[in-house]
Amino acid sequence: MIEVESGECARCGGSGFVIVGERDAARARPCACRSVPKDRPAGVGEFLLAARIPRRYHDCEFENFDAIPPHQMSLQGARTTAERFAEEYPLSDRGLMLIGPPGVGKTHLAVAILRRLAIQKGVPCQFCDVQDLLRQLQATFDRQSGMSELDLLQPVLQTEIVLLDDLGGRQFSPWLEETLSHIVTTRYNEKRSTIVTTNYMDESAGGRGPTLKDRIGPRVHSRLLEMCHVVRVEAQDFRQTIKRADHHRLPDPGERAGRTP
Repeated sequence: MIEVESGECARCGGSGFVIVGERDAARARPCACRSVPKDRPAGVGEFLLAARIPRRYHDCEFENFDAIPPHQMSLQGARTTAERFAEEYPLSDRGLMLIGPPGVGKTHLAVAILRRLAIQKGVPCQFCDVQDLLRQLQATFDRQSGMSELDLLQPVLQTEIVLLDDLGGRQFSPWLEETLSHIVTTRYNEKRSTIVTTNYMDESAGGRGPTLKDRIGPRVHSRLLEMCHVVRVEAQDFRQTIKRADHHRLPDPGERAGRTP
């Protein structure tokens, strides 16, 4: 590999990626200076540990994301957008904001993005449950807490790709707006892409219920719209659908035969 005097890779200019193709067909591929050595591949286990992916989402991939009727068009469109983001990264530093009701697969798609970027492109990624982070930050106000605010925020501020999961889940307060504003503004200024999932819409349904802006404040909301492409995921709650299916499922003859009175 040839290097320039500054120490940057001459092929990618220090970005870690090279662009192949032209215009609409352009894609970003890891440069040789960024690739993980072949004798030490970045496996799934290493990714799950480094990115702090919760166990519930360990198996989330694009390949097992189901576009279930009758909303398969919306779900397939969301999956296509998410896959394109992972494929084209880092052509743009704008992230994605996945908006939709609970249980429609927003976090599944977001984790699939992290998985694709980390394993195929070697991109450092971080999963952040926003509600958990806020609870931990408040705990640092207790002098006996073992973590400092800086310790908690550093990975969220500095990691190349961060997923802010379940944004808006906590009631609005000035402290919450200030904390979220610090996170998103820092990432914006450093041109670090951010993935967001939220159950709150941009506009209330017929004036009923709070909007995302109500939950996170106008400053944070405005900044996120500038940082992210909005992807609306419209479907029924998969979790409730599965529960209903399990509840009404009839036992097979073998199960009935083996049942004790």
